[in-house]
Amino acid sequence: MTNRDDELNEAIRALGQLFLAKLPAKLSEIESATQRFQNAPDDRENFALLHRSLHTMAGSAGTFGFPEMGAQARTLEMQLKAYVSGEVWNEDTVKAFCQQVTDYLNFAESQMSAASSAVKLDSIVLNEPVESKEKKLIYLVNSSGEVSDEIVQQLEQFTFLVQHIEHLQDLEPALQTQIPNVLIIDTDFDSVYLAGSNEVQRLSEAGFALPPTIFISDTNSFASRLHAVRAGGQAFLLKPVDFLVLTERIEEILARDYPRLYRVMIIDDDVELAQYYSEILKGVGMLTEVLNDPELVLEQMASFRPELILMDVYMPNCDGVELSKVIRQDPSYLDIPIIFLSSENDLRKQIAAVKVGADDFLSKPISPELLISSLSSRADRYRALRSLVMRDGLTGLYNHTAIKEDLIAKVSSATRDVTSVSVAMLDLDDFKKVNDTYGHQIGDQVLRTLSHLLRQRLRKSDVVGRYGGEEFVVIFPNTTADIARQVLEKIRVAFNKIMHVSGQGEFSVGFSAGVADSRQTMNPDDLLLIADAALYRAKHSGKNQVLEGN
Repeated sequence: MTNRDDELNEAIRALGQLFLAKLPAKLSEIESATQRFQNAPDDRENFALLHRSLHTMAGSAGTFGFPEMGAQARTLEMQLKAYVSGEVWNEDTVKAFCQQVTDYLNFAESQMSAASSAVKLDSIVLNEPVESKEKKLIYLVNSSGEVSDEIVQQLEQFTFLVQHIEHLQDLEPALQTQIPNVLIIDTDFDSVYLAGSNEVQRLSEAGFALPPTIFISDTNSFASRLHAVRAGGQAFLLKPVDFLVLTERIEEILARDYPRLYRVMIIDDDVELAQYYSEILKGVGMLTEVLNDPELVLEQMASFRPELILMDVYMPNCDGVELSKVIRQDPSYLDIPIIFLSSENDLRKQIAAVKVGADDFLSKPISPELLISSLSSRADRYRALRSLVMRDGLTGLYNHTAIKEDLIAKVSSATRDVTSVSVAMLDLDDFKKVNDTYGHQIGDQVLRTLSHLLRQRLRKSDVVGRYGGEEFVVIFPNTTADIARQVLEKIRVAFNKIMHVSGQGEFSVGFSAGVADSRQTMNPDDLLLIADAALYRAKHSGKNQVLEGN
């Protein structure tokens, strides 16, 4: 079990103990509401309180290790719901129901006593990979030559550690020594048809734990591609290898191993339960914001910008159905997935919730695995759809509008947290000459290469956008301008070493950049102007350099 697993389980145990500590007060609330219900069955405010208390217990007790307590509460909740919905109860029926609640309270108290100070929660092991700061190891299995040397040189500019294996028989002992993050191998090693893919297939059948494999080949045939698939290949690239496509494939493969940092807002008046779900989601790398007061939802959404909302149906003052309508009134929130999580199991209620704008309905208690899977699939779909609107079609980076919106949000966040945010403006040097000399297709390749290098070299929290033409913007949260300049300087040197291939030969390109930070101004537009002025100075004092704004 990892340290992260230990931290998660410790947080869950603490929440379970908090649930136990508050349980007497919750049971006392149910007892008082039940007595008032028996004396005044027509008191709508009171039976709404009783229903909500039973509903909360039905959802939270099972989550915190008391499944029978939760199941019995759900049964009582369903009976009371029938009364609320218009079922006629006479005095004896009301009395019988209140006796069932009393029996339930006695059972719950016995369960609480038996639990003592130990919370009956199973350990949750979430073996998600933690991003490593080390360079990713790549085996390149290809006969020696200038092409192999070039592949090694280009990949190393993208911070990969490349080990070149020049003889096919050396692959097995290399794998016995260390498994790389990615294996790149020539399908027809040393011009022997399918020699490379046959060797990979042999090693797989021999029980080797092979890494994700990319095949490169001179032969663009269905047979070669099919054989590569059967050997476990995850990509197939033709020679001469397009280095940008190769690095993009490697990044796509490596990205599958990391948690996707979805932003999830949890809205529930049950504080401990909301915090429990938050800990589960944070345990797999999601970013969460817990909200216990529905009235603050619009304010919190504006600052947190969630990619998914998880909310309970029953809350005081404003229920989940009403809250979803409030959220949907804002056009900018029409596409954010809303998932109801509730102990409500009435199909009609669930359908009604979906009709007013919810995207799914999950039942409490829910297993961590199902919760994570359900939310991940919805958030992933939302992110993919948003990308179509917010991303530049050529580079895949944020477009002009999206990067400016993100800068506004980052500056606002920095103001609240009293931290610094930096912004940089980059511009490719002599890019018109590149297009005029080598053609716009090669120019597009240069743009894609820089965008890919920026994404690969920067932190996950940094944001990159194509501002227009050959101009880019980078936002560095919690970073001062001098640190941002040092980061960009390293990227500038690496980019300058990358050789771009064209029909007229190879060439390299540089870029100039200007950097500013929020210590100079908290106005996003002014921050861009300062960075742009620094970029102008960099361009007119020699190019291919990074300067800080004044």
